[in-house]
Amino acid sequence: METISVAVAFASGEMASQIITAIDDHPFLDLCGIARSIPDLLRLLMRFRPQALAMSPPLLEELDPSSLGSEEVHALSLPVTFLISYPDMRWDEVELARMLRLPLRFGGLLAGDLPHGVDLFHEIKSRVELHRGGKPASNRGLRPAGGQGERTGLYTIMGTKGGVGTTLLTCALAAAISSSGRRVLLMEMDRNLSQLLYLTPRGDGKSLLDLCPLAEEISWDLIKVSVHQHAAGFHLLPYGHGGDGVMAPVRSVPEPLMRNLLFLFDVVIQDLPASSRADFLPMLHYCPTVLPVTLPDTLSATCARSTAAYLHGTGLDHDHLRLVVNRCGPHHALEPGELARAAGMELLFTLPDDPRSGLDFAELGELPRSESPLGKATAGMAAALGFDDTPITKPPSLQLFKRIRSRSANRA
Repeated sequence: METISVAVAFASGEMASQIITAIDDHPFLDLCGIARSIPDLLRLLMRFRPQALAMSPPLLEELDPSSLGSEEVHALSLPVTFLISYPDMRWDEVELARMLRLPLRFGGLLAGDLPHGVDLFHEIKSRVELHRGGKPASNRGLRPAGGQGERTGLYTIMGTKGGVGTTLLTCALAAAISSSGRRVLLMEMDRNLSQLLYLTPRGDGKSLLDLCPLAEEISWDLIKVSVHQHAAGFHLLPYGHGGDGVMAPVRSVPEPLMRNLLFLFDVVIQDLPASSRADFLPMLHYCPTVLPVTLPDTLSATCARSTAAYLHGTGLDHDHLRLVVNRCGPHHALEPGELARAAGMELLFTLPDDPRSGLDFAELGELPRSESPLGKATAGMAAALGFDDTPITKPPSLQLFKRIRSRSANRA
């Protein structure tokens, strides 16, 4: 059976945890994102094209049709929108008439306090099919239940053994991809030693451990004020540690947190060391592209083969797995192509040995310069992944929407 993709939109400060839990726990309802503001909602709809939208009255009241461009209007008109109702909700005729003039396909009410999973699914399914003439829905909002074929914006850079340079590589790759204007998050998964914590100014920015309790509350407004943005353009989320310096690891990244981060950012890059390999299993749900990193020597090749066997054993799609060979020089016995064949993976890219960039990163925390050998190579690696360096621009209608919001805020 195919799943129905559902988005949830409610203003910051509201509680819709029962609706979210009911959708998230149902095997045939796919919660694709949670929006807490109108800009986040428009981004969610244009990016994921959900079939159904559950929206709270306060956020609906913020929706101004006159500020929307044609792309936003089209995105709003695609899903069947359900209004989340609460016992104290009181709308008069003026408010009801305004809602009916919005570019929405209204599907009815969802009780915010009694979201029984089975009833909720049948209610959404029947309304979605009704709007499609009684036919089972089949568009981009549906995907096979339990499938792994669909790519997401998650890239896991996995060390095959210690010391292969994954931390420097993830930083350089995040900088290369963010140079095109994409929202990029570099997320550290090393629960034993949070190295990226020392790349942020002292006390600046929250860590992964800090955000875990706020998983359901994550919005772009919160990210902007709480997650450190590196000078190279990407956002930096170190694993973190307890207040006394002792690690307080989490068993796995909470699903709501991971889901919201993938919605808010175009690309999420994980720095996953070899010692944290077991933490990869929960990430399979998000269909990551996995890039194991190795060195061009015999010991590293053996470790790379072991890593490949582990990843194949998890059920990771072969198309989502590519090998990266780091620190390639003229005096290695193994050619990168031979190493990839020995490890049983396709080769994505080879990176040169660049001691100067390595020392600058280790001693000063500086990223490779764009004209350095490693800087040029990571730009090429980003292109090999499908990210060119052509700056992308936001839709003109969304830029207009932001200008209108800014003028309104100034007048207030």
